[in-house]
Amino acid sequence: MLRNVHPQDVSIDPFKTYKRFQFTNVDSGSGVYGLRGVSGSYHNFITGSAASQSFGVYNSLSESLNKEPYSLGTYYSLPLYYTINNLYYERFSNNPKLPKSSGRTEPFLSFGATNPNKQYRILHNSCSVISIQQDLIGEEIKPKSVQVTDNSTDVTFTIKDDGDGNLYDNAYSSSYAAFKSGSFKYPELSWTTAGSGSVVGNVFYKTGMLVFTDTGSYTDVGLGTGGDGWSIRFQATKTSYEYQYLCSVDEYQFTGTTNPSTTVGRSGSIAIPPYARYNYTGDFDNPQYENAIDLVLPPASSSYALSYNGSGSEYQNFTTHSEFGTYVTNIGLYNDTNELLVIAKLSNPIKNDKDLPISFLVRFDS
Repeated sequence: MLRNVHPQDVSIDPFKTYKRFQFTNVDSGSGVYGLRGVSGSYHNFITGSAASQSFGVYNSLSESLNKEPYSLGTYYSLPLYYTINNLYYERFSNNPKLPKSSGRTEPFLSFGATNPNKQYRILHNSCSVISIQQDLIGEEIKPKSVQVTDNSTDVTFTIKDDGDGNLYDNAYSSSYAAFKSGSFKYPELSWTTAGSGSVVGNVFYKTGMLVFTDTGSYTDVGLGTGGDGWSIRFQATKTSYEYQYLCSVDEYQFTGTTNPSTTVGRSGSIAIPPYARYNYTGDFDNPQYENAIDLVLPPASSSYALSYNGSGSEYQNFTTHSEFGTYVTNIGLYNDTNELLVIAKLSNPIKNDKDLPISFLVRFDS
């Protein structure tokens, strides 16, 4: 017994879900890495002598075969710097709002539009990077959920993000707030004014990259050079969906039954063979069950059937009584090819009165 659900009776609403993660500098196997990027000449770049960082287990056999000796990989400081610069900081020269004589343009618009009134991007000759792999951030890092605690010096830094992609030292949050209210005027332009505001870098939410651009006190943040290393907390983002289907039944619809227990010659009772035991992990001396399905039948029994069929289309007399009615216990949702996709189970059977329409709202998340 099937009927179509009208498109107007279907509602699909997206909503964001978040999961909190926390990692430290010793969790290199998790896909969270602290790396150093350094500017310089890449002429005649030689990997054997270039500054690098390796993660994973060293394998001398792989090295003898001229393969990567570390199971997780090696990262070189020079290519990393230029990768970060090209992806996130490189400038372009077609901004009509800035005069050509200024020699300065707004940040590159990759990985989402850059609003210079909200995000401050300055990359110097070196940077440190915390890289988080994609399967840990989902669709993106939740804005304003990042906190990095670093003990690389005698001072413990607590660095947070402001929700717009800027990283700042939380100890100077008041001065940072004052700086941000000035719309991030760039100090390189002679006709603007700005203060440091304790901006130490940027976070790029969709790619899982934290870049610490400050070359002063925060140079080693994220590198694990201190005795206590560093830790990072953030929340990953995933879009889930709430589905709602309004399943309506009009008068005199679905009032029949196909249950074989209502046919002539079939009582509907199930005989439990001897030595059947109750599968219960609690009080074995006082088992409680409501259905025969709660019983585990002994494997040696062969005198009972696991299913039965009715005698045909002849129903017992009680099914023709005026008060006889069907009860709704489950609602199934099918696709266009009649494949069962969802089963909704009611907490209590609901009688389907012949004289009244009835509707059920099926709601689930995915």
